[in-house]
Amino acid sequence: MHFFSEALTSSWTTFQYLCLIYCIGLGIEFLRPAESPQPIARIGFNIAYTFIFLFFTSLLVPPLQGLIKPVVDRFGLAIPIAFPDGMLGQILQAFTFFFIFDFFYYWLHRSQHTFDLLWAEHRVHHSEYSLNITTGNRHHWLEEPIRVFAVWLPIGLLFQQKAVTLAWLWSGFMLWGYFIHMNIRLPLGFLTPVICGPQLHRLHHSREPEHLDKNFAAFFPVFDVLFGTYVKPKRDEYPGTGLADGDDLNNLVRANFAPILYLRKRFAKKQPAPSA
Repeated sequence: MHFFSEALTSSWTTFQYLCLIYCIGLGIEFLRPAESPQPIARIGFNIAYTFIFLFFTSLLVPPLQGLIKPVVDRFGLAIPIAFPDGMLGQILQAFTFFFIFDFFYYWLHRSQHTFDLLWAEHRVHHSEYSLNITTGNRHHWLEEPIRVFAVWLPIGLLFQQKAVTLAWLWSGFMLWGYFIHMNIRLPLGFLTPVICGPQLHRLHHSREPEHLDKNFAAFFPVFDVLFGTYVKPKRDEYPGTGLADGDDLNNLVRANFAPILYLRKRFAKKQPAPSA
């Protein structure tokens, strides 16, 4: 019961902070939106769902992190990555960490679009028909537990990294996922294949066939370029987003039970037709 209470308190504190971030982001989006208008009800759903996502993440992830820690301590290869102290060293340390993180995230993300079992939970995120800053936490709460084993565990087994102590660097890391989902016309020009931005990531959420299963990286499109999944946005290209099958998961019950409902439907389709 104590653990439940801690998860509730932690998620509520984070939720209040995120509501402030959402308000600021939505205000910026209002100035130069990629898509306008967007239904208020969908934004409201995302905000409500954010709390559910935060609560289950706070409830499930810490025990899993505790589970992998002895494994990392016992079997970690601990390849040391450290830069000198100071501003430049901290920036290089953060950049290296983001780069390593994005490599493992890229392959997890690509796997989510490849395997039914993973797509079943990830499609909640892609059921967003009005992409905006509040989409940043529109993930099924199974996402973060999966990430513990698919991203954090291999990073811990392979690398020993010096901590980044500059708070603004970590704040940038935490906020980047909200930035790339923003409903804003912000082309990055020559930086487009170098750093992920809202226009490039919007193509990942696009319903257009030419954008299907493209632009998986969260920070560095170089991984998409190297592994053949990069598509560059055309000038002033901001396509509509959402699931190709039109499924609408803007409902708290459907969103939370989406993986089960999807897998049940997929399993039913694979069953042989009953004999006459």
